Formats: sequence, structure tokens, C-alpha cells
Amino acid sequence: MLQLKNISKRFGRHFALHSVNLKVERGEIHGIAGINGSGKSTLLNILFGNPLIAETGGYGGEIILQGKSRRIKSPQSAIAMGFGMVHQEPAVVHEMTVAENITITREPVFPHSEKYFGRDFAPIDNRKSHKKAQEALGMFGVALAPRCLAGQLPLNMRQFIEIAREISRDDLKVLLLDEPTAVLNGSDSALLLRTLKNLARKGVTILYVSHRLDEFFALCDNLTVLRNGAVSGHFQRDGFSRKAITKCMIGGSVILSRKKANLTCRETILSLQKFSVSMPGESIEDLDLDIQKGEILGITSLSGHGKMAVGPGIMGLYPVLGKMLIKGRQAERHDTAAMIGKGLFMLPEDRRQLGLLQDHGVAENIVFSAMHCAHRFLRRFPCLPLHFPDKKQINRYALECVAAFAISCTGIAQKVRELSGGNQQKVCLAKAMTMEPEILIVNEPTRGIDLGAKERILDMFIAMNTTKGTTLVIASGELDELRRICDRIAVLYKGRLFAILAPDTAESVFIQAMSGEMAKV
Repeated sequence: MLQLKNISKRFGRHFALHSVNLKVERGEIHGIAGINGSGKSTLLNILFGNPLIAETGGYGGEIILQGKSRRIKSPQSAIAMGFGMVHQEPAVVHEMTVAENITITREPVFPHSEKYFGRDFAPIDNRKSHKKAQEALGMFGVALAPRCLAGQLPLNMRQFIEIAREISRDDLKVLLLDEPTAVLNGSDSALLLRTLKNLARKGVTILYVSHRLDEFFALCDNLTVLRNGAVSGHFQRDGFSRKAITKCMIGGSVILSRKKANLTCRETILSLQKFSVSMPGESIEDLDLDIQKGEILGITSLSGHGKMAVGPGIMGLYPVLGKMLIKGRQAERHDTAAMIGKGLFMLPEDRRQLGLLQDHGVAENIVFSAMHCAHRFLRRFPCLPLHFPDKKQINRYALECVAAFAISCTGIAQKVRELSGGNQQKVCLAKAMTMEPEILIVNEPTRGIDLGAKERILDMFIAMNTTKGTTLVIASGELDELRRICDRIAVLYKGRLFAILAPDTAESVFIQAMSGEMAKV
């Protein structure tokens, strides 16, 4: 179905890909593994005609689809050839509804209207469009109102919309998946994997990029590992080995981060009382939760049950009801600026829309919040009411962060939109830690992060907590990570607090709690 010959790509002097060769059969699910910056996303962007590839000089090598050499110049040309892509950051139109996003360019129209008005002006049959969208989402067991605006939904729901849009295409030949489960929890991911297997049985070829090795073992027929932009290994299913694949990816083994839980009752630093958040797809109702000073509190739930709403609600990003007490005092103003002023900071799940300045450099992104909210990294002139960015201090600090977080970039001036998704996440984390908040709220901190970087980031959270006393609230679907670094884990079900469990509680108990199948604690 697909053959790649000597595919190469440079960004300036930096080789993102170097002589990549690959063969994929019809109906094969082929995994692509590698650490952040190894070239995985760049390879998929070439196959889907991402405009950034052409804007930065194009690519070298040959793409052969069903025996014919192809030159892919744009997403439109890729779609016409039968390619579909699910991006690491969901590519949905925020101002359009769920149904409009799923049926975009394939909207059902009223009978005979296309004949008289042409495709562009034929009136859309919204009833059929809504039905088609519900059927596509029904493959995952997800129920969303077809009329709801996509931009109002949490990131995991937007991911389902994008996946549904692609797999419901009748002309799909090759499906490109870039970290499709990064924003999904375990049960949702399992459902997606089953859906992909069914798709492959129908003859669709799938290229599957992920950082989760378990998914390769459960899903893929063959696996290619990239390292520093080149192929470092090919594996057939009967030769899959976690140790061998990891060694190909990073050249060694990974030591898992771990913190000993401290369940001693401490002073309450943040208290939520009858706290409700109106966040589409992730609302919470009447939440009573006390967050203790100096702890790492995990928050988990199934998708759509509220874990992603706690942080945005606290930071005033969505309408809320109820009380919020900070150090025993009720917060009078409930907006983002007021919360930052009180020592709270949040790292959002949607790094592309809310976490980064896409067209600014790495250094600017790292110091932006600290410079504008805490007035750091500024030069002050005597007798003048003027402050200017201290470029020497900014550059020095940014270089330290690039080294500490292992951010793969051509330099601290490189625009963050040119970085891989994982490296963008590292820039977000560097920015958040630069603020030195008293309470740091993090949504899905390791989404799209490779094995080594993931443990490095978890180590940094532990260090912030143990050496600086920072209180951390981490909302995540990665239960294994929460159990390794948290003092307590709050489980939400249907938008309400269902249980608060110790991290050493059996995994089966967590699963029962998230499903609402155990006695409420």
C-alpha cells in the first residue's frame, strides 16, 4: 500500500529526518516509536502535506502509494489520495458544531438539491448530519450533543470528534495517527484500539505513532523505531521486546520515578465547598474537596466525568458556583489574574490553544508569564517608569531550562509551533515551574511525552514538592503515574467526588471507583 524511500527533512541546519525507508502492506497496522524530537510527527506531516513542510523547504525522497510515485504538496492532495490524519493536537474547528466537524466536506444535502444548486450551495440536511455524527461517535460509545460547539468541549472530546471524522470516511486508504490516545484514559484507549483493528480488517492501512509501548504490543503488526531522525530498528510482531524497543529508542533503560506517600493530615491550603463548574463535556457538581498544604493530590476519572474541570474551574476559566477558600479566606474575585496573584498557577491540557504563544520563540514562552505576572526578567531604569526585558538574563535562564528539560530545538529563538508536541509540552512545564507557584495545578502533564522525558518531568514534580514545598494538584488519566508520585488520589464519577484513595490501593479498586461500582468512600 505504502512505501517510503529515503525520506529526509531539514529545518535549517537541523535534520528532522534522514533517509527513512519504510514498507507498509494493505490492512497493516504499523507502529512508529521514538522519543520526542526523533521525527515521528514530521514523518506524518510529510505524508499529510502539512503546509509547514513546504514553508520550510519541502522534503526529500519518494513516496509510493499503491505502486505509484506521489508528491504530496497539501492536505487537500493527501485527502484526495486517500490519506486521513488524526493529529496530536485535535484539529477541529472550534466555531463549528460537533456534527459539522465530523461531516465537514462530506455534509449530507437534501435530495436533488445538489443537482440544481451545485455542491457548494446545496442546503445541508441537518437531521441526517446529526444522525451521521452520532453513529460515528457511537463506535466509541461517546454521546455528544450534535449541536454543541466543538470549542466548548474538553480536549479528550475534541479528540473523539477528530477520530470519528476520519474513520467515517468511505474513501480512506491510509490512516495516520499521531498520539491518538494521549488525551484518552485507559478504557477509552482500549475501545479505540478495538475500533482500529476492525478498520484494518476492512483493508485500511494504519501508521500509528505513540509513546505507549503497551499499545504497540496490543495493536501493531510491525514496528519501526526512529532515533535522531533515522531508523534505528525494525521489529516484527513475533519479535517485539520491551527491552529491545526501549534500547533502540533511547539507548538504555528507564528508571521509574517514585515518591513515598505522606498521608499525614496537614493544614488545608485550598478548600472547595459545593463547588460546581459548567465546563461542556466535563462538568462537576457540588464538589467538596480539601487540598492539603505541601501534598501532591491526584485527580482522576473516566473521560467526561470531571477530572479536567477542576483546574479550569479553580482558575476562573468557566462559570462556577459554590465557595473556594484559599488559606481559610474566601476568594472574592474569581478570575485567572486574581488566582495567579494569590500564588496559584495552572498548566492547561490544551497547550496549543491555551499554553503557548505559537509564533514566539522558546525563550519568550518560558519567561512570558513570569515577566508579565510576576515582573521578573525585567531591567528597571532609575528615575524612569520604564521596564524592558533583560535579554541576557532571559537567554541565560532559557538555556538552563532547555538543558534541564531536554527540549529538542535548534535554539531558544526557534518558534514553538515548529517543535514536536512533546517538546511543546516541555516548554509549557518550564514556563509553569518558572512561576514558582505555591499551588501548581496541572492537567495531563505527560501527554505526548516520551518515556525518558516523562520520568524526568515526574522527578521534577517530586523535587518541587519535597524541596520547595509546592502543593501540586495533578489531573490525569495515567493512573500508574499518579499512584507513583501522589500522596492521595481523588476519584470523580459523573462529575462528583466518589472516593479519595491512598496511592497503594489496588488498581482494581481504582477501576471500580472510576466506574461507580464500589461502595462510595
